Amino acid sequence: MTPLPIPAPDPLLLPMPPSALKALLLVTFTLHLLAVNLGVGGSLIAAVHALRGKPEDRDLVRRLAPMLPAAVTFAITLGIAPLLFVQLIYGPFFYTASVLMAVPWLALIFLLMAGYTLLYRFVGSAGSESLHAFSGIAGALLLLSVGLMLVNVTTLSLRPDLWAAQAAASPQGLRMNTADPTLWSRYLHMVVGFAAMAGLLLAGWGAWRDHAYARRAGLRWFIAATASQLVWGTWLLVQQPAPVLDLLLDGRSAASLTMWISTGMGALALFMAIPASQGGAPARAVWAPFWLGLGSTLGMILLRDQARDASLAAFGFHPGALPHKTDWLSLGVFALTFAGLAILLIVILRWAVQPVPAAGEEAP
Repeated sequence: MTPLPIPAPDPLLLPMPPSALKALLLVTFTLHLLAVNLGVGGSLIAAVHALRGKPEDRDLVRRLAPMLPAAVTFAITLGIAPLLFVQLIYGPFFYTASVLMAVPWLALIFLLMAGYTLLYRFVGSAGSESLHAFSGIAGALLLLSVGLMLVNVTTLSLRPDLWAAQAAASPQGLRMNTADPTLWSRYLHMVVGFAAMAGLLLAGWGAWRDHAYARRAGLRWFIAATASQLVWGTWLLVQQPAPVLDLLLDGRSAASLTMWISTGMGALALFMAIPASQGGAPARAVWAPFWLGLGSTLGMILLRDQARDASLAAFGFHPGALPHKTDWLSLGVFALTFAGLAILLIVILRWAVQPVPAAGEEAP
């Protein structure tokens, strides 16, 4: 049997234990994903409500829009750290996949810039009567296409057995990873998750700001998106490679327990959100599904990491076995930078959630 073309790990030692790098990867990826949920999922929600054109929808868009550019900015900034940790731990797989998909991978930058530009155009019109719903929809779709490029590279990095065929089919790196059966189910599962979490964040904002329509609309987005995950999540699950599927369904492994607990929390959040979304429901009814939904998302982030390690273990790769030597100076610099970024995030979000005055209104 011909050995798979997996590059050797970097000869340089890791700057800290793999377990510490994995913990930092999960923490920074969680923060990145929360910003993505608000920025990308929120852009989609805002564009749909702008199309509706009713007074309550216009008011909702006017209040939601200022949060979106800040959220996308932080999604980009907070995405750097987990990307670097992925390169440190999974470098041979990630770099190979990105080279094999060079053109779509580099196109990600231009799609992001175009989506960001249209998002600003949409936000700039939020306080006027001429709300540009088209720019909001186009911007949201471009930002979602960035996610498609990321999913392509991610799925290809987990399938060294497809690398030779990928290289033969497109030596110039033009081809996407369409040979992987999990590509579209993973992508749709992700997109629907953006809408669900953005709806939940909107509902939480509505409860905090005593905005009844935002609360109800956010919960309804969460209910519809989460209910549809029965289709997308099941589709993704059954398409996993046999070793990963067996691990997830055995009911004993850490990955299996994580999946079932997270799924149970999501289902409970869904059922609790239904009465909370009805007219006359108190604002405090939002918080139970809010925290359950957030907990389910955190569990799915952990499950994603466990499934990745299980997929690569089938090819003989175990991150815990990578050699390391702790670099305390680099660790201290990273900690200070991370703390400063967290403070900046709080300051900007506090500014962003202030309502935008409608046309003819004076700013507070």
